[in-house]
Amino acid sequence: MPDIFKHSHFEPDAFGHGGNKRTAQIDEILKDAGLTYKEPDLSNSAVITNKLPVYLKGLQYAKHLPIANKNKYAIGRYLKMFEAFVKEQRPGLVIWESTAGYNLLLAEVLYKHNVPVVALPHNIESLVAGSKSVFSSKESPDWLLEEMKYLGYCKKTFTISREENWLLSNSGINAAYLPYYPAKKAEAYLLAVRAQKQISYTNPKTAKEVLLLGTFYNKPTLDGYVELLNHIRQKTDLVINVAGFGSEQLNSLFPDKNIRIWGSVSEEKLGGLIAACDYGIVHQAPSSGALTRIPEMLLAGLPLLANTHAARSCFGTAGLSVYQSFKELRDMLDTQSPEIAPAPARPTGEKYFVDYLKTLLH
Repeated sequence: MPDIFKHSHFEPDAFGHGGNKRTAQIDEILKDAGLTYKEPDLSNSAVITNKLPVYLKGLQYAKHLPIANKNKYAIGRYLKMFEAFVKEQRPGLVIWESTAGYNLLLAEVLYKHNVPVVALPHNIESLVAGSKSVFSSKESPDWLLEEMKYLGYCKKTFTISREENWLLSNSGINAAYLPYYPAKKAEAYLLAVRAQKQISYTNPKTAKEVLLLGTFYNKPTLDGYVELLNHIRQKTDLVINVAGFGSEQLNSLFPDKNIRIWGSVSEEKLGGLIAACDYGIVHQAPSSGALTRIPEMLLAGLPLLANTHAARSCFGTAGLSVYQSFKELRDMLDTQSPEIAPAPARPTGEKYFVDYLKTLLH
């Protein structure tokens, strides 16, 4: 069997942020399928004694692009690094998660050397508000076609959201949908929380308690929750728990008595919050990718109320109600009786992903 390599810009961690969790899922799929991979050794580019040839290489590649010399040098350096990887390590297949920044060049280099590459973008980077191309300096979304060019070098691209699958497929890119589902260690934890919730949970008779969970260092998440809190903070019959990486930065913005900012919490504390809360509310500004916390919270039994941007890829999911306005959200909170959410099933897309990889290994 040819050597399989996998390149990711995140460490696998079933309990980390969204990027860590997606990488942990992919790693586990490969392991369970008996597909052993290597990490590319790119250390040969750490020291460059003569920078001129590297700069000239980048200049030739980017001669028509209006970017600074440092960008051209970086392009040359990454091209050198990826070409050396192909020449010295002779990959038979590359599984590519790091579809961002200068790492986009990897797909082009592999394509030119007839090495099959399968992409797993964590999101379409050019559709993230504020993102900027390292090649043209264009800002989101004006460099979408640039990003698609590099994904077009891949044998197939597995997206984390249905919407990105649709977009790429309609642009002539061979794409499929591989939704997020937590790695087994996280799955076991979430099912244990579900069991705790089933034992202890009772429907509220007066004030309802909700949970806002996310990575608040992620700008679409932060912007979405700030907007949400500004609209529901006056609802004093609602106890609002806010938890997750970076949520402590909201302390000064929302000193309200009915808003509890927990910051980063332990697994035990998070489990207690999920078990105690009636709903999770997920509100996000427009962005790409998909939210890992939606299937996770549903697996833990927490019913969710989500705005249309947050609910992408999840419309029609049992346990998830979608609102289009804050008035609609307030009406849901006033009228709906919360029930423990049905557990989502492991996606069949995981098997399809493995089966496709195996077709490239013969």
